[in-house]
Amino acid sequence: MNAENKIERDDEIDLIALLSQLYRARKLIVKITTVFFVVGLLVALVSPKVFKAHAVFVVQDTEKQVSSSLSGLAALAGVNLQSESVGTIPASLYPNIVTGIPFKLELLNTPLKSKNTNYKEYLIDQNNSTLSLVKKYTIGLPGVILKSLNSNKQNDAEIDLKQLDEIEFGLTQSLEELVNVEVNQKEGFITLSALDSDPKIAARIASRALDLLQEQIILFKTNNAKRIFDYVETQYQIKQKQYDSIQIELASFKDRNKNISTAVFESNLEKLQTQYDLVYAVYLELAKQREQAKLQVNKEIPNISVIEPIYVPSKKEQPKRALILVIFTFLGVVISCGWILISDPVNQIMKEIKAV
Repeated sequence: MNAENKIERDDEIDLIALLSQLYRARKLIVKITTVFFVVGLLVALVSPKVFKAHAVFVVQDTEKQVSSSLSGLAALAGVNLQSESVGTIPASLYPNIVTGIPFKLELLNTPLKSKNTNYKEYLIDQNNSTLSLVKKYTIGLPGVILKSLNSNKQNDAEIDLKQLDEIEFGLTQSLEELVNVEVNQKEGFITLSALDSDPKIAARIASRALDLLQEQIILFKTNNAKRIFDYVETQYQIKQKQYDSIQIELASFKDRNKNISTAVFESNLEKLQTQYDLVYAVYLELAKQREQAKLQVNKEIPNISVIEPIYVPSKKEQPKRALILVIFTFLGVVISCGWILISDPVNQIMKEIKAV
C-alpha cells in the first residue's frame, strides 16, 4: 500500500510540476497563440469565397419496369421481350468515371457563355491570378509539394499516350478537388457537386458534369444491346437485298415460261421456289430479331431521376472563417505548450552531448 501511495504521489507531483511549468511560461503561450490567431485571421480573410452547386439523383433499371401487358402485345407480333440484360454500372464506380481523363477533358471543353470562353481557359486565368499565386505558394505550399511528389509517381508513358500537355494535366488534377461524386450505398442516391468562386460557373459545371455522367451510364448500359442491334441490322440488310434479288429472279423466270410445263421447267421452278422460301424464312426471322433488338436498346436505357436539381447557390460553402480561427488558435496552444514542455529536456540532452 505504501508503494502504491508513493507512485500516486509521484504522478501527482509530476502533473503539478508540468502545470507549474506551463503557468510560468503563460506569457509565451499567450504570445504564440496570439500569433497563430492573427495568422488564422489573415487566412480566413484572404481565402476567397467558394460556392457549391450540387444535384441528387437515382438510377433505376427500366427493364424491371416493363409491364406484362407490353410483353404480351410484343409476343403477338412475334417479338420476345424476355431477353437477358447485361446489367448497369455499379454506383460505386461513378466516382471513377468522374475522375477519368476522358471525362475531365470533356468537362474542360464546357463553354461558358457568361465569360465568353470555355472552362479550360477560365481555370487557367483563375490559376494565373495574383491572389491565386500568393495563396498557392503560402497557405497552399504543402499541397503544392504533395501534388508535385504525386505527379512524379505518374507513368510518363500514360501521359504521352493521352497526349496531354503540362497545363492540361495540371487542370485535370485540379478537377478532382472541384468536381466530386458521392454515393450513398444505404439509401441508393448519388450526389454530384461542383465548386467555384462564381456561383453561376459552379452551377454550369455541375450541370455539364451531370449530363456527361448520365451519358456514360446510358452508353455503358446500352452498349451491348446496340452492338447486337448493329449486327442484326447488317445481316438484315444483306438478306433483304438477297430476298429482293431472288424474288425478282423467280418472277422473271415465271414470266419467261408462262406457256411451258415441261419437267425441266418444273424442276427449275421448284429449285427457285425452295431457294426463295429459304431466303424468305431467314429474312423474316431477321426482321423479327431486328425489331426485338431495337426494343431491347430502348429497354436497356436506365431511368435517371433527378431528386434535387441543380440551382445557382446563394450561400458560400467555404471558407468557414470561425472554424479556421478555432483551428489556428488550438494549434497555437498545442504547439506553444509542447515547445515549453520539451524545451528543457532537449536543452539538457544537448548540454550532455556537448559535455561528452
